[in-house]
Amino acid sequence: MHNIRLPFLLLAGLLLAGLSAPLHVATAQLPGASRSSATMGSPESPHAAQASQHPLAVPSGLTVPLRARSSGTLTHVVHGYHPYWISDAAADNYRWDLLTHLAYFSYEVDAASGEAVTIRNWRTTTVIDRAKAAGVKVLLTVTNFGAANNRTLLSNAQSRDVLITRLIALLQERGGSGVNIDFESVPGDQRENLVTFFAQLRAGLDAAIPDAVISVAAPAVDWNAAWDVAALASSIDLFFVMCYDYSWSSSSNAGPVAPIRGMNYNVERTLRWYLDQGVPPARLLMGVPYYGYDWPVIDGTAGAATTGTGTARTYSAVAASLPNRTRQWSETFLNPWIAYESGSWQQLWYDDAESLEYKYQLVKDLGIAGVGMWALGYDADLPELWNLIERMFTRPTSVDPPTAPAGFAVWPQPLRNGGEGFVQLPDAAVRGTVTSRLLIRDLLGRKVAEPRAARISDGLIRFIVPSLPAGIYILDAGGLRGRILVSNF
Repeated sequence: MHNIRLPFLLLAGLLLAGLSAPLHVATAQLPGASRSSATMGSPESPHAAQASQHPLAVPSGLTVPLRARSSGTLTHVVHGYHPYWISDAAADNYRWDLLTHLAYFSYEVDAASGEAVTIRNWRTTTVIDRAKAAGVKVLLTVTNFGAANNRTLLSNAQSRDVLITRLIALLQERGGSGVNIDFESVPGDQRENLVTFFAQLRAGLDAAIPDAVISVAAPAVDWNAAWDVAALASSIDLFFVMCYDYSWSSSSNAGPVAPIRGMNYNVERTLRWYLDQGVPPARLLMGVPYYGYDWPVIDGTAGAATTGTGTARTYSAVAASLPNRTRQWSETFLNPWIAYESGSWQQLWYDDAESLEYKYQLVKDLGIAGVGMWALGYDADLPELWNLIERMFTRPTSVDPPTAPAGFAVWPQPLRNGGEGFVQLPDAAVRGTVTSRLLIRDLLGRKVAEPRAARISDGLIRFIVPSLPAGIYILDAGGLRGRILVSNF
């Protein structure tokens, strides 16, 4: 196991310095950059590709004790996809206490009518019941793949209306909390229609389902300039950015599926593009891959040229192979990889707890809402990826200060952006000079907000929670301080 940890400031410095990779991998490209169609193909839709070749191999016989609930409280959104080809029994291994949203995959659209080609057991799967019982928001994923299908659907007002009507009915039937829209390879000529569709979807859901959630599977790269994300942000609650397939099954060289650095186009650059385009940090999620690609290559050198199409391997399949293979580490990409011979050379690049930790730290450093995975069940019953989420994105309830005098209390916890919060001040403060002025500071003591407060009785202050990235803050009530947890949901 490679245990070197680069300090994040050094990592940031390397990124700012424009560190270039020695490997020439077919990669995703950001808007505004040129690419040659002669040397680089457009990546396939990652979800569509895996749906077409399901089921991905999930080894059996990997058994660990059933995991207990976390002793902490989630500080970030954790949004996982449950594909229809993952069995209901696989949910025995889900850490429900470490999930906020489960997207059931999927309602497959007939683009010409908006009706469903299939809803993949939405009406009968027990995963929905288990998620709801655990307090996890259940979203119905809607899939429409390919430029032609998206042009057909989005350009037809009647088809859009039918789709929205059917989705509302299906959500009401199972008590769902909202939808996840997974439209991939949207053509640029549908840019305005995409905005119109989401505005209509927002209006329809709001009228039918209180507090409905809309999340979207957003591309790592807007190849066709189809995503007016600044306009879309008024309708979409969560942008689940598919920060994977930078190297994909048809890449000309083996390489990392989700490089945080080292390639010209990488996870950090993708997320910063969304922020620069106007997506609020509180609505942005880093989607991470629980899979890798296994390519035939010319030799065992890192980033070797491929000789054929790569095959997707789940995290659990990779883990099952490790006892017989040597895991290597790329300091360039902060990613593990494996080279092995099976008649000819093969090269497998994937993500594990070590590489994901770097990515999760980036989530914190960018101040975005959280993470999500494609896909739940790809880790089978292995505990390490859940353990990492617990370590990175929970606050232990056993260490729940307040740092202020006895009697200082804030509720509810967590506080919700835009919702009401209440402060109960100690008697001594009520008799003293404490006023109703409130300040919210970050953990370094810097002021980030000053919510308007109104004293509604002696010692009790009511206030509206301002919009803040989810996380831990310090509430300063006239010099008395206590820690608070802010959530976006």
